[in-house]
Amino acid sequence: MKNIFIILFFNAFILNSQNLVKNTTGSFVFTPTGPLSSKPIKVFYHIPNGDITKMPILMSFHGAERNADDYRDYWIAMANSNQFMVFAPEFSENNFPGGDAFNLANIFDDGDNPTKSSFNPTNEWTFSILDPLFENIKTAVSGTQQKYNAWGHSAGAQFLQRFVLYMPNSKADIIVCSNSGWYTVPDFTVNFPYGLKNGELSITDLTAAFTKKIIIHLGKNDTDPNSAGLRHNTIVDNQQGLNRFVRGQYFFGTSQTKAQEMNTPFNWEKDEVANVDHNGQLMANDALEHVLKSTLSLDKITLTKTLKIYPNPSENSFNFDNSIVKASKIEVYSITGKLLIHKNLTSFTSNQYVNISSISAGLYYIKAGQFVAKLVKN
Repeated sequence: MKNIFIILFFNAFILNSQNLVKNTTGSFVFTPTGPLSSKPIKVFYHIPNGDITKMPILMSFHGAERNADDYRDYWIAMANSNQFMVFAPEFSENNFPGGDAFNLANIFDDGDNPTKSSFNPTNEWTFSILDPLFENIKTAVSGTQQKYNAWGHSAGAQFLQRFVLYMPNSKADIIVCSNSGWYTVPDFTVNFPYGLKNGELSITDLTAAFTKKIIIHLGKNDTDPNSAGLRHNTIVDNQQGLNRFVRGQYFFGTSQTKAQEMNTPFNWEKDEVANVDHNGQLMANDALEHVLKSTLSLDKITLTKTLKIYPNPSENSFNFDNSIVKASKIEVYSITGKLLIHKNLTSFTSNQYVNISSISAGLYYIKAGQFVAKLVKN
């Protein structure tokens, strides 16, 4: 009887761990089906207050340190401010060892030496887990979401970049790849994993991949060629360059050229972030604008260079030159358009101070008179 009670209690705990509710932070274990059923994944999550049946879903992908809890935490304040859920799956070293199983997603048994015989079935690829995980989350929140967004940094960005190429028909909507160390470039003259020769990728899938919304997100200061974990060899160095920033530029430019050669739509974007190096939190802060585009009418907002805000990013305050814009009030809006701060101005000083300590980290719009600018709060 005692053993039966323990089993029932354990099963109840597993069920409750996946009964996701609003205003919670925690983790649960997701067990894939099929060939990957022996590789359970711990998923760290945060769910704000609100209607979780409709709330957007963001998946956040860790780097080589496999620290998924940190990759959830990067987004908590921004999720609360902008009403989206965050899920960060942890691909443990035990279940997904080395770069072959994570960065290269088990496309081949040995990604550095691909052969037809070692090309694995789709349901053995690591990123085949993502859509089923999304459906599992939807069930747990009784959700109606049709798509999810994804962000990855460093090795997580490598994982997502190959996910777009090899599974272009997934349910992922906007995918942001921040500071990837190196890339699988759409070049059929270069061997996989640096190009697509012997990569077993069809032109049909590449065409579909180019139509996805992917942002190659690069910190302009991520230029250290001796950065820990950055792969170097004759092939990748000669092809893509010596640091993450130039490699990202090469990947985007080569991809754009390939799409033009194929005469196919190219929906990718490149975003270079000033004053940021290989910092996951700062790249997440900047990525917020991109991951929210699927639910917000950002294109309707007209930004101007006339409104000069500094410092930007800011922490607890910012300044702007009101001698130019001559505004009688300053307003701070969330990216969803909610008014958060309103301050009347009594002078047109060139060094107008605005306190923003009351709002969380994230991306905001600053409106002074008819002028609008973006502000990132760290």
